Amino acid sequence: MHTTMATPNSTTLKFSILLIILLAFQTGAGEVVVTIFNTLVVPPHPSNITVHCKSQDDDLGFHTLQYTDYYEFSFKPNFIRTTLFFCSFTWPGNPHRHYLDIYDAQHDTCEKCTWNINLNGGCLNDHKCGPWKSIDLMDADPPTI
Repeated sequence: MHTTMATPNSTTLKFSILLIILLAFQTGAGEVVVTIFNTLVVPPHPSNITVHCKSQDDDLGFHTLQYTDYYEFSFKPNFIRTTLFFCSFTWPGNPHRHYLDIYDAQHDTCEKCTWNINLNGGCLNDHKCGPWKSIDLMDADPPTI
């Protein structure tokens, strides 16, 4: 009976090939640039907004934008397409926090994702407009379970 055992060289070669494939997937994903423009008008005047964006791994902090100002960030999506950034939006005189998924690798394909934020939600790249994903009262106590 003759058994074949992997030699260290063949094991190293298999590991190297696997590593190269994984790195190719990682570098294959291009950098995504997200730009968020404040185009919010609370009749009859333009309004400042405060933006707070997060992912599972990153909290990008709070940014206050004057009307027509923008906030921009970039990242490389992971190769298994689970990258998700969501943002909350608040503005003076409104007691609610408004949320949008600003980038979801499951369905977003843009590498330059430009959002225009308005009273009803946001528009991605001037054609895909949608309402707020959710709205919460800022001073409300969290629900008890």
